[in-house]
Amino acid sequence: MKLLKRLVKLGANLYDPESVKEVVAKQENWSLGRKELAVEAYSSFLQMVGGNWEPPKYRRVEKLPLIPTEEELDQLIAGSGPKMSAFLQLLKETGMRAGEAWNLKWTDIDFANGTVRVTPEKGSSQESSKCRQS
Repeated sequence: MKLLKRLVKLGANLYDPESVKEVVAKQENWSLGRKELAVEAYSSFLQMVGGNWEPPKYRRVEKLPLIPTEEELDQLIAGSGPKMSAFLQLLKETGMRAGEAWNLKWTDIDFANGTVRVTPEKGSSQESSKCRQS
């Protein structure tokens, strides 16, 4: 709804597909992903009112995540307070997710063998929940 309202504010006539195509194409400050979402929203609107159109194709550009160097991680850990630095060091050393580390209990830690039993977060595979060497 928000995208449809925005299209109308920008001058699009929702009952004229060419008008919508033109308005979406002119939005230079919109990312390709946002344009793709606007086209999908308008397609749903047309389906609801019984219209049709040949939608323009916009494809999101997948961005690679920033992966800090080990030196940058060490600087972040060193610059943090004692609790946060311990938490960040745990994440760095085990590779577990923040939520997994947050949910750890003392019974999950095997000090004798140097392992940690991790309960996976929602959406994680069971393979990632095996014990991790610390």
